Amino acid sequence: MCGIAGCWHRDGRAADAQAVVRMLDRQRHRGPDGRGVWCEGPVALGLDRLSIVDPSEQGRQPFVTPDATSVLAYNGEVYNWRALRAELEDEGVPFVSRCDTEVVLHALHRWGPQRAIPRFDGMFALAWYDLRSGALWLARDRLGIKPLYLADRGGVVVFASEAKALFAHPAVPCRPDVHALITHVYLARLAGDWTSFDGVRAVLPGTTLCCTPGRTTTSTWFDVERDVDVDRILQSAREPFERHVAAFRTRLETSVEMHLRSDAPLAVMCSGGLDSSLTTAIARRHKPDLVAYVAEAEGSRHPEADKAQQVADHLGVALRRVRIADAEFPRLWALAAWHNDDPLFFHQNPLALAVSEAVRDDGFKVLVTGEGSDELFGGYDWQHDVATMWRRRWWHSRVLPDLPPVRALGRWLQRFEPCDLQELAGQPFVYRSELGHAPPIAALVIDGGMRQQRARSLFARLERIPRLHERALLARGFDDLYHHLRVLLCANDKMTMAASIEARVPFLGNAMIDFGLHLAPSSKYGGGRGKRVVKAAAEGLLPPSIVHAPKVGFAIPGAFLDGYESLLRGGIVAQLFKWDSGTIGPLGDLMRERPSLARRVVSLELWAQIHLAGTSPEGAAEMLRGSRRIREPA
Repeated sequence: MCGIAGCWHRDGRAADAQAVVRMLDRQRHRGPDGRGVWCEGPVALGLDRLSIVDPSEQGRQPFVTPDATSVLAYNGEVYNWRALRAELEDEGVPFVSRCDTEVVLHALHRWGPQRAIPRFDGMFALAWYDLRSGALWLARDRLGIKPLYLADRGGVVVFASEAKALFAHPAVPCRPDVHALITHVYLARLAGDWTSFDGVRAVLPGTTLCCTPGRTTTSTWFDVERDVDVDRILQSAREPFERHVAAFRTRLETSVEMHLRSDAPLAVMCSGGLDSSLTTAIARRHKPDLVAYVAEAEGSRHPEADKAQQVADHLGVALRRVRIADAEFPRLWALAAWHNDDPLFFHQNPLALAVSEAVRDDGFKVLVTGEGSDELFGGYDWQHDVATMWRRRWWHSRVLPDLPPVRALGRWLQRFEPCDLQELAGQPFVYRSELGHAPPIAALVIDGGMRQQRARSLFARLERIPRLHERALLARGFDDLYHHLRVLLCANDKMTMAASIEARVPFLGNAMIDFGLHLAPSSKYGGGRGKRVVKAAAEGLLPPSIVHAPKVGFAIPGAFLDGYESLLRGGIVAQLFKWDSGTIGPLGDLMRERPSLARRVVSLELWAQIHLAGTSPEGAAEMLRGSRRIREPA
């Protein structure tokens, strides 16, 4: 686990190794255990190392092949590296270390990216320079667990694990992308490869970029919509539920065991929710001395620590409750805003940062978490709501309109009015989730129409699923893999790596992704229960009160801080969005009515103060404290 950075000059000019060093300095927290820089001609690659597998000097990066024709800077863990190494050794490839980095390098060098990368089982972002062809390759894992950012300035390509690092290179100015920021405030996430910075884009999950002197070519090696096999979903629907439960248990057990392999001390996150608790239960079988962590935020409306304690007592696991006072929240919020690169709109990020700091201070370097289950296995309420909406719409459109009393009722109540299912297929999610009751043009203007286009495309891809509400459930879950999970995983990486902690996600191993994509919708949601297969697999391992508890989201600890108008008055957000002095007051009234909107706008101001104005996280925290007063928890 590391932070990578580099640059490549298309015109053959010598690369500036010192510029790469300055980029690494911006993200040094990602790798405090060692630094390496390789520079030859137009290419410079750098890496700060967090030693997890083979901490010896033999695992030092960037890694170069013995013939000096191939060099790799790599961030992540490929868990099946032993099997891949055995294949390469059978082909005569010698090895000098026992780390996955060398295996990844030789696989790329010998097999080529198109063959090698799809075989990597794990999380990764990599930069590989092939001196034989003079091409620079960038790549990310299937669903984007590890981040990678790129600025292609025409004559020079600059890349790094964190966007903030790019601005240490003289070719990359730090400028806001106002269109992206508007989308971010509206949807709390960005679509496609957008970032909050003009001229900076994310390397998309499941893609490779090949940079040559003439151009940069993007290839997609994994895509949910393209690669899902509808025949397998249909076959899964014909199989008994018990078979799916057994298959899920086997795959998760294997994945957790694989994610526990580490040469560095390892702990688990146990929030008291189903996914992290199930991961903890399985990990306890393989690691009897397991230590679990949970955030205990003062005044939280949805405290987790007591549920986590119940799980820990049931499993016989040591639990460390990380207590977070209200007064500590401004520091965590501002520091999280610095590390995240994009504005922070999720409550859990500052709390995850606090837990990561505690994990680091206790001497651990790896934290196993439970992300990915909700997206793959139908865990979110909005997925269930979409299925319910489509079931009701189909019934009203195909059956009820023939009844005269219903036709009359439809004149008065819109939800009973017949609808055009083809029209609904074009916007089955957007208007009933983040965009609320926004006019249709909003879906095109806010995010360039990407979300609406994705909805149409997913629904069409799944047209052979006979039941409309099941098709909608799957499409909404797949959509979450493109949008919600990407934001969640990126923030999770930033919050843990801020404290030099590697986060691992067993629910997103290759076999688990494949199983989740092709599982019958009735095994994800049925009888009013989400994550049906996960809950069935957890029975007998966890207390029933944990298995069957409703999903509860994170919340800001204590009452929300008010008085934020003074932070916005004359602030950077007001300049970006062209608010005059008379606008702030009415906006304050609106934000008092809608705390979620207030949180987004204040988060954006914190982001702007830190990344655009150069305010330190400590200074931004003081601004936050000075502009608002903390109310006593209700």
